[in-house]
Amino acid sequence: MSNPSLNIVNLVASARFTDSLDIIGVAEDLEIDYEPEQFPGMVYRNESPKVCVLLFRSGKAVATGAKSFDDAKVALRTLYDKLDKLGYSLWEYKDDITLQNLVITHDVGATLDLPLLSVALPMERTEYEPEQFPGLIYRLASPEAVCLVFSSGKCVITGCKSLEDAETASKTLTTEVHAMI
Repeated sequence: MSNPSLNIVNLVASARFTDSLDIIGVAEDLEIDYEPEQFPGMVYRNESPKVCVLLFRSGKAVATGAKSFDDAKVALRTLYDKLDKLGYSLWEYKDDITLQNLVITHDVGATLDLPLLSVALPMERTEYEPEQFPGLIYRLASPEAVCLVFSSGKCVITGCKSLEDAETASKTLTTEVHAMI
């Protein structure tokens, strides 16, 4: 990312390894606790990069906690290779990964008066209830993203489906906020 004030805090990406998987067998083979009563997916914790991969009976794998798309790819590939080595029937894997969600932090570079901002921004896309949450919730129209804006000027932006959307969301938010202050 070219904007130094952007920081990826969580990237969620998914891939499909097959159409059906013996998740109980996988958990036993990989010596992983699997508690289907608590959560339907098996949690595989990749060490390097430090990313969790949720694996479901449907053959879908979801990498979460990644700090980059490459980290998600490596974690998904690592689990795929382990399953392949154990002899599980898998589809040919071509790094066909879908970015599901991106969470970034951003600083708009100014201290903000949230009560004033809450009435200056479009009402239908703005929520501000300081008794319930200290930040202002602002929904961008394009790209679709939800921004949690704090009086310090720091923001959390979530819901982006690409790095480009995250960059655009941060620029749009900064422009709209600076136009109001």
